[in-house]
Amino acid sequence: MAVTGHSLSERFSRWQVLASNLKEVGAQPHVAEELAELDGLLAQARALQNQQEHFRAQAREVTAQLEAIAGQGDKVRGRMGALLQGKLGFSSEALLRFGFKPRRPPRRKPKKGTPPAQSTQLAPPEPSTAPADNQPA
Repeated sequence: MAVTGHSLSERFSRWQVLASNLKEVGAQPHVAEELAELDGLLAQARALQNQQEHFRAQAREVTAQLEAIAGQGDKVRGRMGALLQGKLGFSSEALLRFGFKPRRPPRRKPKKGTPPAQSTQLAPPEPSTAPADNQPA
């Protein structure tokens, strides 16, 4: 049975299979010393795997705590941004100083096929050439 897995878990499993099978058949004297060494290494490897899993669990807990704190911080930052926008104005350039983007007026492209919009300014009234009836003489 040639196993080719290279992960640590697969390697440790192969060690376990070898050690338990040698113990079942009765270890011969010439492999007893190596079997004892393999058993010791296997015990150390299992202990380190348990420690690694413990640290993984701690890392998951710490990550969850960090994400909760980050969510709370984002909410506080949002409230502070709303306060600043209310005080300074939504389009104030001063918001940039605090890390917020000011609201920009939208830029709209003219529709295709329509002439450009004409000026909305009123032209001054033209002088009238008709005689006025109520003018003082």
